[in-house]
Amino acid sequence: MNDSILETKGLRKAFGPKEVLKGLDLSAERGEVIGILGRNGSGKTTLFSILLDLTAADGGSAEILGLRPDGSGRLRGLIGYVPEKPAFHGFMTALEVLEFRARFFKRWDMAKALDLCRKLELDQASRVSAMSKGNLAKLAWIAATAHNPELLLLDEPTSGLDYLVRDHILNGLIHELTEGGKTIIVANHRMGEMGGILDRVCVLRDGAIAASHAASFLAEEAFRATVRLESPVSLPAGVVALGGGSALRDFAVFGREKLERLKLDPAFAGAEISPLSLEDSFKVLLGE
Repeated sequence: MNDSILETKGLRKAFGPKEVLKGLDLSAERGEVIGILGRNGSGKTTLFSILLDLTAADGGSAEILGLRPDGSGRLRGLIGYVPEKPAFHGFMTALEVLEFRARFFKRWDMAKALDLCRKLELDQASRVSAMSKGNLAKLAWIAATAHNPELLLLDEPTSGLDYLVRDHILNGLIHELTEGGKTIIVANHRMGEMGGILDRVCVLRDGAIAASHAASFLAEEAFRATVRLESPVSLPAGVVALGGGSALRDFAVFGREKLERLKLDPAFAGAEISPLSLEDSFKVLLGE
């Protein structure tokens, strides 16, 4: 049985002379949670727009839930999407937004939508124009999940939100996972807070997936080596300098085998080894 939910091959997209996607390959299995790590302008939102059949690719192929984007809009009824900046009709109340959206989704579950309003403490009578950023994010999350999609695309779903709202959103993510084995692709600057639910992290750089790592590998086999160096050294693959100009230097080391080999280097004798946090691992992968 093929459990593939999504596969893109050689996906390309340009806007005028600017190439945004340059042969992007990405796959996702049923129930997998993938974090897309990339700088602003790296193409994350463009990728989501193509998967949602809102933007046509210039080349390559994409297959989502057995369908190809063809401009018909069929895919949008099967995917849940939380944009970075949710937008709804300002004159509507939360309940009116949900009732309006229900007309466009065959599998819309109003009971679930209202239950999520209760769990997220969103007043159904509140008007969109008067909502805080946090309440807009809650409404966007409800609108993205009430039709029970198999695939969720989340573009910066917790950006700019306070701790309590972020906690609500993340709890919602976990619930969706445990309830129905949803496949989730999330692009988030605060990827560290997603560490507990991610299966894989893909680095989007220069319009393509530059690297892919299991989240468990980054959690268990990413290290910080602190050592005093009196002269420059040649670093093997998988070892990255973390900046600093003094003799006491920090290095990121990815992989236990690489760490053991590094310890054999006389220049790193006596190095202090500690775990590298997920947040720092993501920064290294981004080249920050």
